[in-house]
Amino acid sequence: MSNAVLRFMPSLSHAVYLWCGVVIIAFALSSFLILTMAGVIADEAHLEGEKAVLRRDVESHLTLLARDQAQISYWDTAVRALSEPVDERFIEEEIAGWLWDDFKINTTVVVSPDGAPVALVHRDEVLEPSAGDTVLAGTADLVAKAQQNYMERRRAKNGGYVIPGNPLDESNPLYVADIRPVEGRISFVVAQAIIPDRDVVLPDGAPLVLVTLKPVTLLSDSSLHSSPDLEGFGFATGDAIPHGHASIPVGIEGDQHDIHAVWKIDHPSAVILNRAIAPLLGLLVVASAAVLLVARRSSAALSALQESEAKNRFLAQHDPLTELPNRVQFDLALEAIIEKGQQDRCAILCVDLDRFKVVNDTYGHHAGDTVLKIIGSRISRTIGDAGMTARIGGDEFIVLLYHELDREHVLRRCEQLIESVSLPVLFEGGMADVGASVGVAWWPDDALTAKSVIKCADGALYRAKEMGRGQTCFARPDLANTKTPDTLRGEAA
Repeated sequence: MSNAVLRFMPSLSHAVYLWCGVVIIAFALSSFLILTMAGVIADEAHLEGEKAVLRRDVESHLTLLARDQAQISYWDTAVRALSEPVDERFIEEEIAGWLWDDFKINTTVVVSPDGAPVALVHRDEVLEPSAGDTVLAGTADLVAKAQQNYMERRRAKNGGYVIPGNPLDESNPLYVADIRPVEGRISFVVAQAIIPDRDVVLPDGAPLVLVTLKPVTLLSDSSLHSSPDLEGFGFATGDAIPHGHASIPVGIEGDQHDIHAVWKIDHPSAVILNRAIAPLLGLLVVASAAVLLVARRSSAALSALQESEAKNRFLAQHDPLTELPNRVQFDLALEAIIEKGQQDRCAILCVDLDRFKVVNDTYGHHAGDTVLKIIGSRISRTIGDAGMTARIGGDEFIVLLYHELDREHVLRRCEQLIESVSLPVLFEGGMADVGASVGVAWWPDDALTAKSVIKCADGALYRAKEMGRGQTCFARPDLANTKTPDTLRGEAA
């Protein structure tokens, strides 16, 4: 072999090593670049997902506040009581005694057609109406818009005016909702004309308006949003968004208050990079195996992100303790039946646990949570495919029955439900002996709207408790009520 060839071979060997090194480094760098791009895409997708979830959460809060205040603003009795002369007893019992206790509505103002406060309630205390001027100073535009909505949509009937259709229809609501500072606190605000729900008609002219406020400071982070991984959540004006925080505008578009929901930006890309750094180093040794490992690790990280997003979507419509549907999902299901005509009949069961307070007082709230999970599972199994079981707070459950709606089947199912709930509940450190009372109402037999049929069922539940608990009561007085084995045991004792 010639000396020239011998001199050439080491140079070629070096070049091969060099090019192999270049190829491996280029492959590793390209893999790292792809991983970085995937991280950027994941960050953007995660951020957009959080924005979508928060928009739904904010809209759900405003919609729920509108539905809660509609207990007063969409009611014949309220129209009569708040017309001149104002029924002070109605304000005391129905507004002060209801909206704060049941819905945690912090401030309620009844506004006259000319924009003056007629009544003011702070939590459960009735105040001088004139003190409501500061509230109206921050909500006058909403009051005016609510009156405008009424005037545009009203229709003549029996010498007066009514609002046709459902005033809570989200596609064309009668109410006006916003998030804005009122009296120095950022609050959820809803304003709606006070209108009849059945027989009463309104006189000509602008209507009374009901304004309700719920400051965001009264709500915990877990109730303000459904994302468990969200950090630093709050509300701020557009010029006061903290550095490193994401934001979305909330409230009415073009609103001078410019309120944003803000939260600390999360970077799923950091999780992806941390999980993939070892495979990237392995690319320098075994490129093909490392590429496969990177893909596998990246896929696992993205799957974890997808699972997190799926969990967020689940929590938006489910109770976090029992994992049963929550009030939002229940209202949507009932609305689908009543407003969209998915079926021509359904039944509502309001269920309240008996003797549950004893469990919390004796064993603590941790034991109480365990009992609620077990009881919720029992109720759901008892109802099965015949309907939906939802937890609406505390020891209160509500059931929407789709099938087997005749009196005998419903009564039998209620008896089975009470019997199931009344079985002893064993948990670490003790045993709970609770029961249940049930109130039943049918749509459209007992009422024509979602609000009123739930109210009928709730009234029947109240009678069941007054009659001794552990019973089923129907909304219609001509249907007999029933005592369950739980009640009979109590009477025997």
